[in-house]
Amino acid sequence: MNTKNSLQCSRLLILVFIVFSISVSYSQDCNAVLFMKEGAVLTYGQYNKKGKKESTTIHQTTNIQSEGKNSLTATIKASVTDVKNKETFDTTYSASCKNGLFSLDMLRFFNHNKLAAYNNDAKFELKINGDVLEFPVGMKPGDQLNDGHITIKVNSNGFTLITLTNNIINRKIISKEEITTPAGTFMCQKVSFEFDSKVGILNVKGTGTEWYYKDVVLVRSESYNKKGKLTGYSELMEYK
Repeated sequence: MNTKNSLQCSRLLILVFIVFSISVSYSQDCNAVLFMKEGAVLTYGQYNKKGKKESTTIHQTTNIQSEGKNSLTATIKASVTDVKNKETFDTTYSASCKNGLFSLDMLRFFNHNKLAAYNNDAKFELKINGDVLEFPVGMKPGDQLNDGHITIKVNSNGFTLITLTNNIINRKIISKEEITTPAGTFMCQKVSFEFDSKVGILNVKGTGTEWYYKDVVLVRSESYNKKGKLTGYSELMEYK
């Protein structure tokens, strides 16, 4: 083999190795995330601005589907219970990972307590239309993330009784930070955002800060009003 052919073969082998390495890395990123395993359970506590617990939400992964090489989709059930351990709301949403890019339904980030009054009542029908929030692999401080929108209409007998919306905009990674919750200590990406929520004619605007472990696992979330004062927070209590 002449020198030219030898160099071409070497370059081809290097290219194949790089592609294979990236493929393996993406696959590991998808499988390494806590909620991308069937049977996984993540439990969160929701608290008011004074630190008083208001509810608990359990996110349980009920199904994992492989949709091709380096592509997984998880079906996750979210169940909300009040301080008396009575279930008030449950729903399902999906999370997907394709080549290391995670996408989560906006329903994951909606305040489920607002829907508790319409849960398990045959006369109410929820019509949900929403985007996904994306979490690219290898996020770093300074990165800008996509916006998200969700609209939920509460219908009864063919009529819309109330419409709830939530917009999340200006999401950006501001730093890497270690944070401790009852579930443990995690090195996280710290994300800031703005939100605009509307329930009927009541409109609420504010900002939020969230901490994500392994780029996509929510560890803590804080909400602030327009004056920058804390209105409530949620944090990971345990996982298995």
